[in-house]
Amino acid sequence: MTWEDIPYLQKTWIKKTAWFLANLFTLGNIVIAVVGIVYTFINPENYVFWFAKFLAVCSILDFADGKLARISGSKKLAIDVDTIVDSISFGVFPAVYLGNLIAKWEYSMREISTGWSITLGIITGLIYLGAVWFRLYRFVKRDPLYTPYFNGLPSPFAAMVIACLVIFPDTPEWGILIATIIISGFMLSKIPLPSFKGVPSKFDLYWIITTTILFVLFIAMPFQPVNLMIYPAYVIAVYMLVYLTGGPEYAMKLEEKYKEKGSMKEEK
Repeated sequence: MTWEDIPYLQKTWIKKTAWFLANLFTLGNIVIAVVGIVYTFINPENYVFWFAKFLAVCSILDFADGKLARISGSKKLAIDVDTIVDSISFGVFPAVYLGNLIAKWEYSMREISTGWSITLGIITGLIYLGAVWFRLYRFVKRDPLYTPYFNGLPSPFAAMVIACLVIFPDTPEWGILIATIIISGFMLSKIPLPSFKGVPSKFDLYWIITTTILFVLFIAMPFQPVNLMIYPAYVIAVYMLVYLTGGPEYAMKLEEKYKEKGSMKEEK
C-alpha cells in the first residue's frame, strides 16, 4: 500500500496542509543546522549537549517532513530540497563539529602537536562529510520517492550515533575519531536497512513511535545539574545496534513484499 491508496489522504486540504508543514519543518531543519554551525565556532560552555540536542531535533524534523512531503505528493520537495537540507544538517553541521573537536585534541593529549591535531580534525570532518554526501547522491540516484530499504546507514541515524557518542561521559577524542570512520564506512556500505518510507505496518509504527519518544526524551532531558540525557542516549544506542543487526533481514522481507505487490498489479 502507498499513500495514494488511502482515499482520506487524497483530500485537497490535507495535501495542502501536509505540503505547508513539510516546508515549515524543512525550513526549521536548515535553520537549526545553521545555528548549530555558528555556535560550534563560538563553542559556549556545555555546547556538546546542545549540539546533540540540535541533531536530534533535525532528525525528527527530517523524518516528519519526508512523510508529509509524500502525503502531499510533492516530488520536488521530497527529493531536491530535502536532500540539500540533509547535506547541511547531517553533513556539514556534524562534520564541522567533529573537525573542531578533533582539532582541539592537543588540550587533552599534549604529545600531539597543534599542527597534527588540526590536520587530523580537517581529515575527520572531510571523511564524515564525504560519506554523507556520497550516501545522499547514491540515494537520489536510486529511487528516492519510495524504496523499501536504504543502501547503507541513513545520514540522520549516523548523526544520532554521533550525538549519543559525544555526550557519553569521558569519551576520548580518539574513540570519537575511530567511531566516525566506522560510521562513515556504514554509510558508504550497501547494507540494506529499512527505510520506513511507505505506509507504516504495525511493526513500523511501533519502531517509529518508540524511537520518536526516545528522541524527544533525549531533547527534553536536562544536562544540569545532573546529566539525564545519558539515559535515553543509552537506549538509542541499543536501538541503533538492533537496527544494524536485524535491519538487513527485515529490509529484504520488505523488498520481497514490494516485488510481490508489483507483480500482482501487473497481472491485474
